[in-house]
Amino acid sequence: MKISSKELVNKMEATLNNIGYDLSKAIFELGQVSRSEQRDRGETFSINEHLKGLILSMLSNQRPWGPIVQNMDKITDIFFGFQLDKIKQSDKTVLAKQLKNIKCGNRSIDKQMENLDYNIRIFEQIEVVYGSLDQFVVSDTPDNIAWELGQGRKYKLKQMGYTLALEYLRNVGVKAIKPDLHIRRIIGDERLNFCSGYPSEIETVKIMGVIAEESGVNLTYLDNLMWLYCALDYANICGSDPKCNLCELQHYCNMGLSKQAV
Repeated sequence: MKISSKELVNKMEATLNNIGYDLSKAIFELGQVSRSEQRDRGETFSINEHLKGLILSMLSNQRPWGPIVQNMDKITDIFFGFQLDKIKQSDKTVLAKQLKNIKCGNRSIDKQMENLDYNIRIFEQIEVVYGSLDQFVVSDTPDNIAWELGQGRKYKLKQMGYTLALEYLRNVGVKAIKPDLHIRRIIGDERLNFCSGYPSEIETVKIMGVIAEESGVNLTYLDNLMWLYCALDYANICGSDPKCNLCELQHYCNMGLSKQAV
């Protein structure tokens, strides 16, 4: 039996509460929900804040997020408090080396830093056309903006695909889903069966949008909740080795049901 969207959210929250996981603290520390609430209140984000959001999205690529959080003060220092002018003047090979020294690099870090000046120029071009990056990121749906930044022709950013572009948007308060491995796996037919097979990035964005609307929760909150539920450095309930015995969703999940049948 497929679980309803509202019950899905309730049971994930209940599971985390049962194991003593401080969900509110984790959501606060991620900061994306609070930034979406800032945007709802009409607050704006500077180009420096957009640059920070871009850089952090790049650093999240194909690596655990926990060490990034633990080293956030050092990362802030490496990037001169995310001041655009100072970053433009910096030696990008030095930035990459410093990130590697604190084990916050990834397999693309050299290319990411090498292309940082190019991406800053794209940001500056967008500001000329739209007046500000803030105006640009809300000028169309998050899906379309992410597609333009990740796959488009006019404002395509280097070392940024569709998924990382969605992460950048969430970092500047736009309500969106990042369709990463954890979320695609849990909603696929091996687990909660919200679709047949393993969903594509675009399918995942659509499915999560429906779940958020039906459950009445902030889209970014839903993403954070589900990601925290799965991620190794966090609650790690429904990761690659799921703890079905702890999960309130097990009776609705193909993985949970298969374990019960053994």
